[in-house]
Amino acid sequence: MTENSSLLAEFPTCPRDADRRPRVFTSASGARLVDESGFQWIDFDNARGSVLLGHGDPDIAEAVARAATGAFGSATGWSPRVDSVLERLHALCGGEVVGLFRSGTAAVRAAVLAVRESTGRPLLLSCGYHGYDPMWYPSPALLEPNADGVVDFFYDLGLLAELLAKPERVAAVVVSPDHMHLSPEWYREVRRLCTAAGVVVIADEVKVGLRYGPGLSTAELLAPDVWTVAKGMANGHAVSAVGGSRRLLRPLKEVSFTSFFEPTILAAADAALARVATGEPQRIAREVGDRFLRHARKALADASLPVEIAGDGTFFQFVPATEELEDDFHRASDAEGLLFYAGDNQAVSAAFDDEVLADAEERFTRVCGRLARHAGTAPVDEAGRYRVAWNVLDGLRDTGRDRATTEELLARLLDD
Repeated sequence: MTENSSLLAEFPTCPRDADRRPRVFTSASGARLVDESGFQWIDFDNARGSVLLGHGDPDIAEAVARAATGAFGSATGWSPRVDSVLERLHALCGGEVVGLFRSGTAAVRAAVLAVRESTGRPLLLSCGYHGYDPMWYPSPALLEPNADGVVDFFYDLGLLAELLAKPERVAAVVVSPDHMHLSPEWYREVRRLCTAAGVVVIADEVKVGLRYGPGLSTAELLAPDVWTVAKGMANGHAVSAVGGSRRLLRPLKEVSFTSFFEPTILAAADAALARVATGEPQRIAREVGDRFLRHARKALADASLPVEIAGDGTFFQFVPATEELEDDFHRASDAEGLLFYAGDNQAVSAAFDDEVLADAEERFTRVCGRLARHAGTAPVDEAGRYRVAWNVLDGLRDTGRDRATTEELLARLLDD
């Protein structure tokens, strides 16, 4: 471990080596990181997708530096930056009101508890990851609420339909979108079921929000009554937002915290949202990501490696045929300095230029060469696709199956 890691109570998510020790990065610029040994990495993790513009972006750096001098107001109280951030979020994501928080986890918790209080209904139907919060832990029994009144339907539309058959106790359906493993039709069916049942839809876009374009990725698919966003909102700085119906979010009036007006965070959000609103960073990241994927798929095929790639240039995930190959893939990627988010989604930044892309492609070709012993082995099967999708979804990908298959998959994946 690092020198002081034993003092840290938490075990935070971050890039780690084969011995689970945190990797220590001493500098970052654009799409590149440098570790304590001087080794240079290309960053596909980007703070789990939070860094959209690239590390050390000049606009963000200048805004934060000026705010730190007091030029943009004070943590003591309101400043014009609050109004600007609220207006930008409202223009991008809609809704009657917008609330600000420090983390996506806090934003989602606040949103669902507000809707529960406003509707007077006790149950929350959930699918996906909503942050490090025990309230989302699944119940031991399928379709039974946990201690916080949350029922997980694991992205299975059949289970959701069963739960909505008696909607009078359901406050909301909370969906964490994933565009790698779910089809547009999946979201439309969720909206149809909820509309028919008269149940509120909450889109938890903390993970994907604003990376797919200048607005909610599910605006047309889910037409959510309430939304949350975070990643992509301030290029890695600690801020998130909730928005939607004034009636449903009325309980947020009672929310406050000491750092609400912290000027450097508001400055980062204001500067980042101004760029996000143009759609240009998202376009660049998508195009560069798509170019990298074309090379990666060809390199994998040329090396006869059983690794599929789900998603597109905005968010993508490697799907190795076996856990052994997955482990070897990430060891080989580490050796070549490609910093992937192990087992989860990869997200490039708008700082990937032609030089970075060419370097990344060369390194990836060498990764494939390091995996020669896996060439020609058994291809990816359905069990492998479900296993890898589970790492991102905390649920089941969008494919046809019956209730018995759903129960079998959940028993195995939850046990793992």
